[in-house]
Amino acid sequence: MPHTLSADRDLGTVEGDGRRRTLAEQELVNSLGWLVAMRWVAGAAVVAAAVAAADLLSLPVPEAPLVGVGIFILAYNAALRWWLGRIPPDSMATYALFARVQIGLDWLGMTVLTALSGGIESPIIIFFLFHISIAALLLPHTRAYLQVALAPALVAMVTLLEYVGITPHVALFGAPRYRDPVYIASVLSFFTAACFMLAYFCVAISVRLRRREKEVGGLYESVRDSTSSLDLQTVLNRLVESATRVLDCKGAAIRLLDPVRKQVAFAATYGLSDEYLSRVPQEFTSARLDQATLAGEPLFVKDATEDPRIWNQNRVREEGIESMLSVPLSGKSGPLGVLRAYGAEGHRFTEEDAAFLELVAAHGVVAIENAQAYRMLEEMDREKSRFVRTATHELRSPINVTESLLTALAKGYAGQLPPEHVEVVERALKRVQALKSLVNDLLDLAAGKALAKSTERRRVALGSVVDEVCERLQTRAAGKGLTLSTDIAPTPLHVMADPGDLDRLVTNLVSNAVKYTVKGGVTVTLAADGASARLAVADTGIGIPAESLPNLFQEFYRARNARALDEAGTGLGLTIVRDLVDRYGGRIGVESREGEGTTVTVTLPVAPGPPTS
Repeated sequence: MPHTLSADRDLGTVEGDGRRRTLAEQELVNSLGWLVAMRWVAGAAVVAAAVAAADLLSLPVPEAPLVGVGIFILAYNAALRWWLGRIPPDSMATYALFARVQIGLDWLGMTVLTALSGGIESPIIIFFLFHISIAALLLPHTRAYLQVALAPALVAMVTLLEYVGITPHVALFGAPRYRDPVYIASVLSFFTAACFMLAYFCVAISVRLRRREKEVGGLYESVRDSTSSLDLQTVLNRLVESATRVLDCKGAAIRLLDPVRKQVAFAATYGLSDEYLSRVPQEFTSARLDQATLAGEPLFVKDATEDPRIWNQNRVREEGIESMLSVPLSGKSGPLGVLRAYGAEGHRFTEEDAAFLELVAAHGVVAIENAQAYRMLEEMDREKSRFVRTATHELRSPINVTESLLTALAKGYAGQLPPEHVEVVERALKRVQALKSLVNDLLDLAAGKALAKSTERRRVALGSVVDEVCERLQTRAAGKGLTLSTDIAPTPLHVMADPGDLDRLVTNLVSNAVKYTVKGGVTVTLAADGASARLAVADTGIGIPAESLPNLFQEFYRARNARALDEAGTGLGLTIVRDLVDRYGGRIGVESREGEGTTVTVTLPVAPGPPTS
């Protein structure tokens, strides 16, 4: 089924219902308040001008009626101001009605002023042009010309009423000419022509500005869409929708080229039926329009039902397509495909349309190449992780065997060794154990990255994990003469995670603290922190030099005082912790002073809802 166009989302203010107000609509809303403000000046000016003309210039004007008109303008302006302040922000229909009402009231006031100041001879008629320009710029263009036709009609009505003697004529300057047919015809002709010429120019300017507004909005959205997501399908779908809306055409599509299979197929469409899409040929040798587009320049098809490059004119006619505009998608490595817009009956694409579509195509190329690069990086990362897992797994067995043999030799199970030989074996055993630790950390790091997206998460009581880890490491801490204490919140704190990941995270933090603490102890604290669980591991160990803090989470990095300590280490523990914290949407922070100790704090989001049994 064909898609339907969504609501206009051009740049502008977001309304209460979530629809984005266009710049034209926003300009209308802003101008209404400005017109109300200007009308206070206009009403006061009418009153002042009437008094000045009658009392200071001694002109034969009806002072009281003119003052009354000025007061009338001020009165209805007060009512309009009250109404404007009560229009709901999201009611554009009410704003449009308000605009028509205030222009109508202004023209009523100007018509009366014209009649009271000389009719066809009055200089007041020039002010009709002011509202004609406002109507042409702000109101829908189909209604602007109706407003234009009304202005000459009102002036002609005043002239006719004076001509037949129904209303009195006010002669301001010299001999009256309100019954001179030639004069009347000349003034009305020139005034009518001026009205329509002004409206035409204003409408033309407004149309171009609103088109530019749509193009700018469309380009903004295409730039935003091409950079906001690495999901290629989502980006391409947004681009064709944006192109359809801005060009005001039937639909748009992106067809991508597969040079290996020599095919070109629809990658994203908008406004086209599934039946039409299923019958367009995919073989590049049959897609003559795609071949011509990929040759270089934008391609215009004025009548798709007659163009010989169209694969099936009858099917195109059934779809309601009359015109097409195609531009190539050209990447750094060559042609990627085509972006095509489809026009319904009577639609004609212009050079400006082609320029806009080329810009959208450029953003599409960026999105395609970004997605391809991202997929390549993902594949490279998977290959790296696969290699590390394979290599380290193959190393684990011989290392374990070597460790067992050296342990047997060091303990004298294979016969008593001379003291100098025992020292050599113990040094070799220590190196093998360091290598074993490195292999295990590499496996943890590689496995964590490879399984990041497939890990099954469930509610895990973080306090239980902390208790188990600390109980497991008590012997190691006691062997160094250290205290290992815990302070766990009585209320269970559950986290949505893989239990093995949480165990690995806590183990790395606590074992690191024990490893680099010579005297004193390690304190593990778990408490609620708003919607998060805050885990803090504090030690009284060697601390971290200030220059090393920015590099702590780099792979294989060890601070200088940690390297100097006679403790084996791989420099991967905190890297593994950071990756796990990032995976579960948490945060990690480190506070440390060299020689005084270190506190590592991890916050993880608490699982919503009650615990399940």
